[in-house]
Amino acid sequence: MRNTLINLNGALCGWEEAKISVFDRSFLFGDSLYEVVRTYGGRPYGISHHLNRLQKSAELCRMKLEWSLAQLESEILRTIKEHQKRLGSPQAELYCRIVISRGIGKIGFGLKNIEAGGSCVIITQPLEDFVTVDPLRGIRLKVVERLRNHPHALDPAMKSGNYLNNLLAYLEAQADGFDDALLCNAHAHVTEGTTFNIFYVKNNIVVTPPLDIGILDGITRRGILQSAQNLGLETREIRFPKERLYEADEVFATSTTKDAFAVTQVDSRTIGSKKPGPVTRRLAQSFVELAAELAEREAGSQ
Repeated sequence: MRNTLINLNGALCGWEEAKISVFDRSFLFGDSLYEVVRTYGGRPYGISHHLNRLQKSAELCRMKLEWSLAQLESEILRTIKEHQKRLGSPQAELYCRIVISRGIGKIGFGLKNIEAGGSCVIITQPLEDFVTVDPLRGIRLKVVERLRNHPHALDPAMKSGNYLNNLLAYLEAQADGFDDALLCNAHAHVTEGTTFNIFYVKNNIVVTPPLDIGILDGITRRGILQSAQNLGLETREIRFPKERLYEADEVFATSTTKDAFAVTQVDSRTIGSKKPGPVTRRLAQSFVELAAELAEREAGSQ
């Protein structure tokens, strides 16, 4: 955590100085929201998309944001630029996590217990600390027994700090020797991974679960679908069981920090040639080019 810069309610500090109250609802109840932004060529990509999704998450969990989206964007950009300055490189690639809690106060669910506003925390770290996927090996996924949260329970469309269900799924997969986990819903349809969206390729058709199955509207997921369209590939958003992944020509996952990355094993089944497939490689390259172009364009309009 040495190379971490934190913006805590507008004040920049190192991780040792960054403190929140033990009565903050994010600590007591996981009552918080978050987003993750990354840079391409030193420029953040998709800030407006992330902040709009943050606003949607706030509406889903009945949280009133104390900071305007414009204020949040300004603080994100300020923190990223200051961190790059301290690293001595305006093009340093950074991971940026934004966490907002509902408030601080007495223990109890009721809003009347809140006595002070919540914390707004922006954490920046070198992106390389988060890119751990070997591009030549890909990752191995286990479809775990734990189910994805139902949209009428804790809606996966809300990017909240309550991540225990996903964390337990991850630990289940790791205990069985896999890199990460995939979760299904109660109807045995594949939904998403612990921190990523999932795709498969069959006969050059790119397939992913639909949003209304109860998954996060991933920003990188959107970009990959756009990249597929740009490459002339057919895409489908449909429900499917895990067996479709076993039979796929290629499987890949998408996330903000890792772009598009190959999945070379699902449960005991090897996918394709056990290496990133041609469609995955094309889409990954196309997306990086698209993200870099849009990040540059966004920087020019700020």
